[in-house]
Amino acid sequence: MKVYIETYGCWLNKADSLAVASILKRGGHEIASDLREADVVVINTCAVRAETERKIARRLEELEEWRRRRGDRRIVVIGCLAKARPAFVASASPSASILGPNAIHLIPKALHERVVDVGPDKRSVFELPAYDGSSKRLVLPVAVGCLGSCSYCIMPISRGRLSSCQPQEVLKAFADAVSKGVKEIYLVAQDLASYGLDIGTNLLELLRALLKHEGDYMIRLGMMEPSTLSTIARELLDFYLDARVYKYMHLPLQSGSDRILHLMNRKYTSTSFIELVSFFRSRVDLFLATDVIVGFPTETEEDFEQTCKVLERIAPDKVHVARYALRPFTKAASMPQLSDYVKKERSRVLGELVKELTLKKNLRYVGKEVEVLLTDAAPKEGLLGRMPDYRPVVVKCDSDMLWKKVKVIIEEARPHVLLGRMV
Repeated sequence: MKVYIETYGCWLNKADSLAVASILKRGGHEIASDLREADVVVINTCAVRAETERKIARRLEELEEWRRRRGDRRIVVIGCLAKARPAFVASASPSASILGPNAIHLIPKALHERVVDVGPDKRSVFELPAYDGSSKRLVLPVAVGCLGSCSYCIMPISRGRLSSCQPQEVLKAFADAVSKGVKEIYLVAQDLASYGLDIGTNLLELLRALLKHEGDYMIRLGMMEPSTLSTIARELLDFYLDARVYKYMHLPLQSGSDRILHLMNRKYTSTSFIELVSFFRSRVDLFLATDVIVGFPTETEEDFEQTCKVLERIAPDKVHVARYALRPFTKAASMPQLSDYVKKERSRVLGELVKELTLKKNLRYVGKEVEVLLTDAAPKEGLLGRMPDYRPVVVKCDSDMLWKKVKVIIEEARPHVLLGRMV
């Protein structure tokens, strides 16, 4: 069969979609590049944001119409929304198979009959994407689930508790990719810093084993929770000094107000967050990406101002600003809610601050010569590449330079990207 895969959400979801593609190819099926060619469509869903949920519902209704017109086509809905709200998914697509993120190994069965299995709370069958050389990037989902219970988050329901892939399986996939000339390897998880804590190992041991493999590759570490990162920070710092590890850290702040952090059930304070960032920056020129939620229930103007002050203090390189969205089955859903107007206005103010902060950081590079690994086509022309800290640079060059390292003169800085030309 020809199977078209459509993915919503985070890198972990993208990794799961790649794993699904590997399962299907191994079974003799073909991955379609266009829905019009497909016998089956797989929709990998996200449950984090309400607007994403609505978008997926509209898409499923469109696909039901596509299936009715074509007659013998199948729809398979997988991922977080399938686990958290299966009835919602079924109402939008009554014919679809529904598989939770920990049941994706049942995909082959769902190609031939309707299957509804939201799966267990822990992933017992890990399927890592196979590296086929079609891209020089490999995304490895080394763990799913987390150890937290944030009051706003539906992920404990949709992804369940922490489940780590056995290190020998990760090492096998990593070694195979390195032997075939991979250039970038993303280690992804909901909380990468917690990897292995459920199976008697940890992230440090995994990285130590991975980096024994010689090769011209770069590892990008995925999102890490401040509370779990703090337990391994001193030892992890040494790995950031390795030239094969991007000096990139995704560390979600969520709020600069300790009162709000407490209501969110986050396991750190604004001060400990600042100290953690300062610790790594004392030895590494770090690219810091973070996340902030504005308009959390009961957030006051003072709480919001504290968030702004913390961002000014840590001067992040990238910030994802999200307006709080009520999610079903969460504790925060029962708290007093702020108006959409307040959330929208605070989002606007914070967005302007973030542009100012990130542009200031990027302006430091104008006129400098930097090394860039060219990894993707740029949105308009040229290629998008990454500096050793994963800072994005658009370079004026031909497409045949893809996946090559080049020297670049930075000519222009924007809040989210640098623009340059090859030396």
